[in-house]
Amino acid sequence: MPWFYGWNVLGVGMMSMAMTMGVVFSAFSFFAVAWMDAFGTSRGETLLIMSVAQLVTGLMYPFTGRAMDRSSLRWIGAAGILCLAAGLLVSSFTTALWQLMVIYALVMAGANALAGALYSQTVAARWFRGRRGLALGLSSIGSSIGALVFPLLVSTLLGVMDWRQAMQLLALVIPLIAVPLMLLVIADSPEQKGVEPDPDVAQPRVDGEPAWSTRMILRERYFWAMLIALVPIVVTPVALTGNLAPYAQDLDISAQAAGGLMSIWALCNILGKVSFGYLADRIEQRLLYLLALFPSVAALLLLLLAPSYLTLLLAMIALGLGSGGYLPLIGMMISRHFGVLAYGAVVGLFLMCTRATVLAPPGAGWVRDHFGSYDYFWIGVLVLFAVCAPAIIFVRDRTRGS
Repeated sequence: MPWFYGWNVLGVGMMSMAMTMGVVFSAFSFFAVAWMDAFGTSRGETLLIMSVAQLVTGLMYPFTGRAMDRSSLRWIGAAGILCLAAGLLVSSFTTALWQLMVIYALVMAGANALAGALYSQTVAARWFRGRRGLALGLSSIGSSIGALVFPLLVSTLLGVMDWRQAMQLLALVIPLIAVPLMLLVIADSPEQKGVEPDPDVAQPRVDGEPAWSTRMILRERYFWAMLIALVPIVVTPVALTGNLAPYAQDLDISAQAAGGLMSIWALCNILGKVSFGYLADRIEQRLLYLLALFPSVAALLLLLLAPSYLTLLLAMIALGLGSGGYLPLIGMMISRHFGVLAYGAVVGLFLMCTRATVLAPPGAGWVRDHFGSYDYFWIGVLVLFAVCAPAIIFVRDRTRGS
């Protein structure tokens, strides 16, 4: 069987997602520790920077999603990487925490909205049809690769140089690698590149897919049931990874060991994404949701045990496997119900509506600052699971007649 060019495009999309999310979010807590020392701030107010960046990213998603449905993916991705480099460079010259807040809220949020998860998933949905579930699962590995590489890279850099120099180095290297590859490889569709489409097409693409306006999407019960059911699966990894470095400090775990824990989470996340992507083409999506829910709940129960390196390690493994199903689940639910032509717009609205989860890292930090433990926060997330999970009943897979 000849090599399908879409795998090249998928690889570049994964790289973009890895760089953007790896720097902006996965490595954030390691920069945050350096900023707390440099500016004398608490963990709650420092972690608020990431929450603001995620909130603004969410507000941008509906617009960048529509842009991806209508404009060149090549240039949108390149613009996102250049925003990332600019944000890193300007951040390295800041003298107060509020300046970092502004940069992350504007420039880094723009980078993530243009070249992060939405970008990689849209690229996969455009290029793959018969194997779309697998492609969406593989494309979402980008964030796991970012979580695998950049926390270790940043923690290593911070061990040998100042955080300002580390940011400047990343600002130089990332665009030199990413931008040329995007401009050379990315195309909007197989037809635009002049290559044969996905050879395993199960059904031909339907040119008459309904045109989903923003109002129509927001009035669809399926959209809201999907959103409510999936929110708890987002909260736990966002809260734990955002607090990992200071949480590790509480347990007398070194920054390098904490970076290793993040890498273990990322490896398990990759395994989860590949597995869920493979299964998404084969089993009913509500069953797939339950397979993601159980390890996520197990991770919370482990965190409520006596905190130690071992319980944190086991929690990161369980959480990596469970949260790995998140993006493949979103991708398949949306592409099956709304079609691929409105994919960017629907995912953009979905990601915007999940922005309340950005309060999880500072919320967990605030609980720790005021009660001396993260336990009350983990209990609250367990309650959230109990309230939200039943909504999956209304997420019916129309393509399988359920």
